[in-house]
Amino acid sequence: MKTRQEFFEDFFARLTKMGFRVDSIMESDIAAEVYDENSLFCVVTQDGELIFETYGGDKVRALEQAAGETRTGLSCCMQPPFAEMERTETVLLTGGSYIKVFESAGVVLLCRRTTLFGYEFVTCQKAMPKHNTKRFYREHFFYDPVLAQDDFLERSGLKIPAPLSFSHDELRALVSCCARCVMLDNEMDGGQESRIRELMARIEESLPGQIDLTPRHYFQNEM
Repeated sequence: MKTRQEFFEDFFARLTKMGFRVDSIMESDIAAEVYDENSLFCVVTQDGELIFETYGGDKVRALEQAAGETRTGLSCCMQPPFAEMERTETVLLTGGSYIKVFESAGVVLLCRRTTLFGYEFVTCQKAMPKHNTKRFYREHFFYDPVLAQDDFLERSGLKIPAPLSFSHDELRALVSCCARCVMLDNEMDGGQESRIRELMARIEESLPGQIDLTPRHYFQNEM
């Protein structure tokens, strides 16, 4: 899932097919009112919560099933994305309470679990408390933990640009081609062969093993 709007469109379409009437509001903190015939059945909030007027019975189970199908269809993050989240600091934003996962260079990555969307992620700037009453600003919302971490690395200056314009697979292909050239070219002199082997060695040196480039890796290295 990319946005809340994407979730709401799919979810409300499913509810309509099931016989509910959905009045989309998209104002203030309310996303829609859901009616069972002429009676208000449930209110859907902008931050992904359900407020039932009456709870229980098959109608509630049907609505919750529709929400689950939307989460599955949009690949919402449902499993805890970070270890030991319950031990970290809690942060209050306008939309609710979040857990602070990473912080570096005044940039913070926050996370919380919502009823509808699964896990929601926010990257934001941290204001200096001595001069500002607002603690965080410039909030970017995500529903994919990989995209959220990438945005955090970018905003905090921790993202390391690739030193080469070729992918590792492309460089490995070049090394293989160089090796075949050395083996098959009988007219190649010793100087040319030595130069190619040096270039192959340099390329292979630029192909390290997989490195942990998660925000936690960088944050721990800063300590």
